[in-house]
Amino acid sequence: MAGQRYTTEAGRLENFRGRVLTRAGFVEMLCKIGDMHKMPKNESETITFIRALPYGGVDNEFIAAGQDQAFIDQHLIADGVTPEADSISTVRKQATLQQIGCLFSYTDKAYEVHEEGHLYLEEMETQTTERITLAREMMCYGELKSCDTKFHGGDGSSVATVNGPMTRALAQKVEKTIKRNHGMPINKMLKSGPDFGMQSVPASFPAYCHTDMRQTLENTPGFKKVEDYGGRPLLDEEHEIGSLGSLRFIENPLFTYMPDAGAAVAGWTGSGEASSTTGTNMDVYPVIVMGRGKAGGGAFGQVALRGREAIKVENKRLGQIDSGDPLGQRGYVGGTTYQAQLIENDGWMVVIFVGVEA
Repeated sequence: MAGQRYTTEAGRLENFRGRVLTRAGFVEMLCKIGDMHKMPKNESETITFIRALPYGGVDNEFIAAGQDQAFIDQHLIADGVTPEADSISTVRKQATLQQIGCLFSYTDKAYEVHEEGHLYLEEMETQTTERITLAREMMCYGELKSCDTKFHGGDGSSVATVNGPMTRALAQKVEKTIKRNHGMPINKMLKSGPDFGMQSVPASFPAYCHTDMRQTLENTPGFKKVEDYGGRPLLDEEHEIGSLGSLRFIENPLFTYMPDAGAAVAGWTGSGEASSTTGTNMDVYPVIVMGRGKAGGGAFGQVALRGREAIKVENKRLGQIDSGDPLGQRGYVGGTTYQAQLIENDGWMVVIFVGVEA
């Protein structure tokens, strides 16, 4: 006899509601570094900065190599002879505010009848803020990758010819370049949170990289893990992974790599095998190295609203009647903000393009 079994007749519910699972999150980093500039309302969408160049008109250079005596000669004055008058040269940097935002919608039936209606609305409100914050972070990342001061791993001279990993020699070259341009290590960072302030950190050059680089860095001669720092404070307590020379590496999976953008995998100069999405060309990973000026100015700046009104989140609740929704059947959750970012001084920062081990 078959009898009544579990599968004889379907139940009316037969579905136990489990808890809401944790979803992936992200960490905001680049939006908290550099100079923060305020822009008043009703002025313009464009903000222009100006910097006076040293005598001679070359940015970050006072005396060219081998020209010390020539510089002295230009400042010697003959008895009774008035020196020739000079003028000042400047460089200008511009940034244009861009409005960014996103929008979700829901219906009265989805909110009032569906068993997960309240969950969806709460998640829309959360994701609105997250998406705008992430958009700002990626805008900063894109700007920083466009820095004019570039280095390439291995024998590379461009992204397409990158064929090597990060090395100690490359780290030393980066430090030498920044200091040659009268750049300095970072010794203060922005605190996290809706409001921002400064906190002191050990003098160093933060190097922001993708999480895929960790294995390659740990296998690099001269790399020191954070566990070996001793009592040395961290730039980022959760995401700093170690140092190579004066570069302190901070990892984040948001700092996306460039699939198959490098040289052929057969030309890999590092140990093991090169990481490649298709197995033909190497994947290329940008590393953003930040410095500052002696007077405290940064290499990078932002025109961004911060604090409680930084991101304006609007919620048109159900029941609000207007010409577009005469029965109040639709609700919306969305937000907007304004963002602009710029490289203030290309000589005080570096972007490195390297490969990593598979």
